[in-house]
Amino acid sequence: MKIAVIGVSLLSVLALSSQANPEVGVMVGSDNGLSAQFDDIRVNLGFSEFSLSGDKIIGFPDQEHFYYGFGGKWSDHHHNKLGARAVFGAHTVVEQFRFFAEIQPIVYVIDDLEVKLEASAGVRYLF
Repeated sequence: MKIAVIGVSLLSVLALSSQANPEVGVMVGSDNGLSAQFDDIRVNLGFSEFSLSGDKIIGFPDQEHFYYGFGGKWSDHHHNKLGARAVFGAHTVVEQFRFFAEIQPIVYVIDDLEVKLEASAGVRYLF
């Protein structure tokens, strides 16, 4: 529980002190938790199976509502797992809120070689 409180505090401080168009919100799906984005860098903190992920988000040049990205994820579900992942998603902005849905193929390489397909959806507030 202490780790979750520290994680939430860290995401909040980063979002509020960043000069990089911060967004903070919640996500549900394979991981339920918090999502924060700072320009094209996104950090997720999952609570259902405690995890931390970071991604570089890249928009498609001619498609403003679709994006892809790459990054990594650490998960503490029964064992420590570390993996590389890709991200493919769609998003839209309504007033001060960004709604998103995405899939993330992940190749876990630490603890045991495992390939998973995860998904999440959520909303972030744009500061």
